[in-house]
Amino acid sequence: MTKIKLILTIVLMLGLLPLVGFAQFDFDNFDVGPRITINSFDLIWSADTYTPYEYQGRALASQGSKVTIEAIVNVSSGNPNSLKYSWFLDNIFQRTKSGYGKDDFYFYVLQYPDAYHIIKLQIFNEDRSVFEEKTIKIPVVEPEVVVYPSNGNGHFSDQTSKTSFVLAGKEFSFIAKPFFFSVKELTGLSFEWRFSGQEPIISSDYDANVLALTISGKENEEILKNNFWVSVTNKTESRQKASQRIKIQIY
Repeated sequence: MTKIKLILTIVLMLGLLPLVGFAQFDFDNFDVGPRITINSFDLIWSADTYTPYEYQGRALASQGSKVTIEAIVNVSSGNPNSLKYSWFLDNIFQRTKSGYGKDDFYFYVLQYPDAYHIIKLQIFNEDRSVFEEKTIKIPVVEPEVVVYPSNGNGHFSDQTSKTSFVLAGKEFSFIAKPFFFSVKELTGLSFEWRFSGQEPIISSDYDANVLALTISGKENEEILKNNFWVSVTNKTESRQKASQRIKIQIY
């Protein structure tokens, strides 16, 4: 019995040696690397909505569209991978889209036109000795369509005019340019052109946004007035639609 007790005592003492050495480690001189410093950060967002190539403004968000937000973080020291990102959509914490390195975020617009979504981002390290927060509002708009005549003539290039002048017996054309639909190409949209007294023309071909007409049968000098309409609908997102009416005077 005496030998067994002696052996156990030696083993236990040897087992304590590493713990004693660890307890005497000098934490004050332990180098954990430079402390992280955030100089600035900003949030930039984009919507997956269509705009004509010559349009120089922002593609705005419409109901059903996808919005992506990216955090641009400027760090002067420390490891940016040690930062945690907490995203909030309309003040609701987005747990599955938050965490270390989660510097971008996306959502699908649910709000109606003229409303907005609120995005908040909190950035911090593990012990929250570094903490930054920023909030932005993303407005929601209705899709639009702009219609204007285009006959290779400067007189027919006024996109702001709601009345167009055409000559009987001459071919003329109108172009419809859609804005803020969640499509990459025009073939994702359905165009319906409706001219007074005529069957509607419905198409989603690559040139469906162009209507070419020739008015015939005018027999006197009287100026005729008429209207036509164009309606545009997203084929995969029916909430996205727009229409426009054009007045024409026929000479």
